[in-house]
Amino acid sequence: MPRHLSALLAAGLALTVVIVMTVHIVWQDRKSTAAQMEALAADMAKVVESHVLHTTKGAGIALHQATSLVDEAGSLEAVRNDIHWRRLRDALANVDGGETLWLFDAKGDAIVGTGRQMDRPLNIANRRHFQAVMAGADFVISPALRSRLDDRILFTISRPIRDWTGDIVGIASTGMKTEWLVNFYALMSFGLDTTITVFRTDGEIVARSPDLASHIGKNSRTGPLFQEQLPRSPVGVYWSRSVLDGKERLAAYRLIPELNLVVYAGIEGASAFAAWRTRSLWFVAEVALTTALVLLVLLWSVRMIRQEHRVQMRMLEAESVAQQLDAELHQARRDPLTGLPARRLFLELAEGMRQSAGKRGLVLAFLYIDLDGFKAVNDRHGHHEGDKVLAMVAEIMRRMIRDGDLIGRLGGDEFVVCLSGHVPDVRTVATSVAARIINEVRDLGAGVGCSIGIALTAGECGDLSSSLRRADAAMYRAKQMGKGAWSIHEPSQGPCLSCDDKIVA
Repeated sequence: MPRHLSALLAAGLALTVVIVMTVHIVWQDRKSTAAQMEALAADMAKVVESHVLHTTKGAGIALHQATSLVDEAGSLEAVRNDIHWRRLRDALANVDGGETLWLFDAKGDAIVGTGRQMDRPLNIANRRHFQAVMAGADFVISPALRSRLDDRILFTISRPIRDWTGDIVGIASTGMKTEWLVNFYALMSFGLDTTITVFRTDGEIVARSPDLASHIGKNSRTGPLFQEQLPRSPVGVYWSRSVLDGKERLAAYRLIPELNLVVYAGIEGASAFAAWRTRSLWFVAEVALTTALVLLVLLWSVRMIRQEHRVQMRMLEAESVAQQLDAELHQARRDPLTGLPARRLFLELAEGMRQSAGKRGLVLAFLYIDLDGFKAVNDRHGHHEGDKVLAMVAEIMRRMIRDGDLIGRLGGDEFVVCLSGHVPDVRTVATSVAARIINEVRDLGAGVGCSIGIALTAGECGDLSSSLRRADAAMYRAKQMGKGAWSIHEPSQGPCLSCDDKIVA
């Protein structure tokens, strides 16, 4: 056989091998990607199921407490007072995701509740969850609906109120945030286009992320989930096209029979295989280029490409894990309400400032800030209003400090500010900042003020704990002077162990 024919045959055989190998690698990668996506969807559904069970259990306890109020009072009408309203509010405070807690009579008229007041009476007689409970259902979870109080989207969990004879005389119902069930778990998608939905077994939507508002009132009972999958198994993974939005998804579902709910976690097909398509295109291009340029070392080239592919996958996985751990660590070390460093992170950052100040011959000033009248705000207006006040106070402090200064929330209504500078400048800055914070907090008009204790500590001298204790003691002196004031504690210029206290108000 002529050499060129042998070479052509060899090249053709090599090219065939390359094509077969390339197709095989791409197909195996697709199967692996599909398995990973199925596992991710299944894990998301399992986690959401656990969260739904925990949330409904807490709501059930609160509803039991609410019905017990009626038993104790002797009748529904007897709970129409501030004492029972406060007890109802306390029961709601222990419900994760709870918005409102109401007691209704057998006509659907509201007796007492924690929801916002209305100019007209509230009646839910035409709500299906009310009708179901009055018909004898013991525990009813409604589909997502719009509140008649303020048009918010929520779902309700309801149970009957019975008299001593066992007759139903009304219902207890708690309004729940729909986003509480699904929004956080949608973040587990790692950049994929995911949908988390909680259905009732009749196909009604209880909660959905994203875009719940446009799907309120829709029903999926004619879709493959309810027509094909659930009759086969209470748990599963499948591909289908949604009857709600027409998108094809890889979906996992879990039936919760005791609640008549179905948890659904879906990943859009295009999103699920987007990374695989990109990898495959690059891989085929590299193989083709390598084959054209280095046909004689084809096997070596393919081996290197496969090795590079595995390294890239490990790097992507490691980067994803590192980002997730970093986000969790950042969230854990900062106050979720104000975004300020929490106690532990504040002490670490302040220790760095202390060491830097000691090397540069600077002085640190600690402003220990405690709000006056904050408890009364919580008692009168609730913790939601109290959280708003804390956030506004934190924003005031941010405006007051300079670049390089530090703010932290130690807990409750206590904050601390750390400043640095030369003596006597730092004293002037600290007292000026304290006075401005006091004035701006008072001007909020929220019924709160603040008292501030200041401690000046040499950067190379004194630990943070003792400095904070001095500032704390000065703050209490400010409160004793009538609140809404500041008090300063100054150590002497001698060694730390022989510091003399001098209080200046």
